[in-house]
Amino acid sequence: MTRRFEPVLKQRIFEARYDKGYRYLDRCGDAMAILEDLLTDQTGFVWLAAEASPASARMICPDLETTVVFSAQSLVVDQTPIPDATCDFSAIADTCLATITGRFDLRAFRRLGARRVKVIAAHTDSVEDAEALSLKVFSIPDWLALANSALTARASEPCFVFETPDRSLGIRITTKPYFSVGTELRVDDRLRLPPHHLPAKQHEALIEQLRRRQARQHKPEAGVTIDIDYYQMHPHAFKVQEFLTAASQASDQLEITLLERHA
Repeated sequence: MTRRFEPVLKQRIFEARYDKGYRYLDRCGDAMAILEDLLTDQTGFVWLAAEASPASARMICPDLETTVVFSAQSLVVDQTPIPDATCDFSAIADTCLATITGRFDLRAFRRLGARRVKVIAAHTDSVEDAEALSLKVFSIPDWLALANSALTARASEPCFVFETPDRSLGIRITTKPYFSVGTELRVDDRLRLPPHHLPAKQHEALIEQLRRRQARQHKPEAGVTIDIDYYQMHPHAFKVQEFLTAASQASDQLEITLLERHA
């Protein structure tokens, strides 16, 4: 089945929150030195220690657009934007958690989270079109229609949370308009015209429109985000890569259901 909207992956995050990470203050430097070597060998790209403080430590890999931040309370592996270079994100997360678990002697975890953010490109790079698209992706229910006819729906930003009865496993999905800093409020109406309707340089205008359309599909500057957070509370025995695989499968199914029902 061909879907009307095709989301582009913009960001992915793995987070682990834990208890009693007190050894962070004593062993932060050791963990950074180990991760610097392990991740560089594992990915084939250079990892750098960016900063370390009593509050947190941060490592970066510029080629993979990936940042690792850990502290006495949590570990976060964040890749944004998604680079052209490929990597095994789950393997990176697994290496990071295994390293700090050993160095900090972690024994209890409060929460595991796998979050991904995708963007559906708007017709043009404008705030106006991003807001209009949000209504198409997730329309406003009829019962929200206001009695005052002077007011109409402009944008949609719904958020839904699904959990098991014991609240040990859950998934949150949020959709809302997205636009980069500096995005125009409205697009120039001349850019909506077919090139042959423009007074001059029609061929150049056609090429530029095609270029912008192609670039928008891969790196949207405006559109609608589909933000899905899959999480597990107080996990006991777990494997990071298995958790991330389950998160990806659940998120895929939820995304497909959303777009098929509302596109």
